[in-house]
Amino acid sequence: MSEPVLRMLADDLTGALDSAAAFASPAAPVAVRWSGPAVQGRGAVALDSGTREVGAAAAGAAVAALAPGLWAETSGTVAFKKLDSLLRGNEVAELCACLDILLPTTCIIAPAFPAQRRITRGGRQMQWVDGLWCTVATDLVSSLRRAGFALAELRPGARLPAGIAVFDAESDADLDAIVAAAAGQEDVLWVGSGGLAAALARAHGVHGSRAPAPAFPLLGLVGSEHPAAFAQLARLGQRHVALSGQRGEDRNIAARLAGEGCVFATVSLPAGTKRTNAARLIAARFAALVSALEPPKTLFVAGGETLRSLCAALGADHLDVTGEIMPGVPCSILRGGRWDGARSSPSPAPSVSRSFFSN
Repeated sequence: MSEPVLRMLADDLTGALDSAAAFASPAAPVAVRWSGPAVQGRGAVALDSGTREVGAAAAGAAVAALAPGLWAETSGTVAFKKLDSLLRGNEVAELCACLDILLPTTCIIAPAFPAQRRITRGGRQMQWVDGLWCTVATDLVSSLRRAGFALAELRPGARLPAGIAVFDAESDADLDAIVAAAAGQEDVLWVGSGGLAAALARAHGVHGSRAPAPAFPLLGLVGSEHPAAFAQLARLGQRHVALSGQRGEDRNIAARLAGEGCVFATVSLPAGTKRTNAARLIAARFAALVSALEPPKTLFVAGGETLRSLCAALGADHLDVTGEIMPGVPCSILRGGRWDGARSSPSPAPSVSRSFFSN
């Protein structure tokens, strides 16, 4: 296959970065943006619609406005709607919007991400939990049929029909076979997670790029509320600082970065803080912190909404993905704003964060 022109739409920033990394290298970065018109134009582009935490109706409307940008007026375009591999968010509403607007000749849906032990079996998405395959709550196939879409449920190796096909997959080889079945076809809308994105990249002869190890000083900002993330932070000892809004916290972190070279910060929240209020407080505390600091060599961020709010606070225009530091940890460069040129390494997965912290 020829070199692809990627057009990707994701519902959050970390999802866009994770999946775009499969197509990226320092010589050919993928621009990840969060404003609609920017999806047009030349070069590979991934767009964050910012719809993970909004209502289904609002998410569908936002994606309907952005979906036309997935069709580039260039041969070899890879039109990719990124799905969360656990089908979190408004995946059904967003996919319905894409199908209604784009009317693709062929739509291939393969959400499996075997590298993260997330597979599709019998049309249902499953994850490995405590030694068992557990079915996720969202039934994508039934939901699409209730919305009026006819679709085929297929296994890898099956002949590809026109229309919508949902594929089972339990390995990277399965995903490679699914991609191979569509070789040479035009007007294909690909729908999946990082597993399918990597398979598409491999089929186009793009094998990703391993970025160099993080440079120091390294500032970690953890906005994720996942208990596993906090368990790993506890192992960092004095390299972990919980921000409470007291005076001098920025100077303390600046001194630690200069002396120790590595600080991970979280935000202390009052007991019982609602999720929406927590997100605002975390964004405000981190925005105040970065406004007072010089850019570090590497910025590590856990939490997609956290990263997006930081980019806004810093005045960044977009992120250029250049590869991965390790599987699941994309490396990108902030473009524009106060920290222009700083390396950013976002990671939403606690299992990935464990590996990153241990290094």
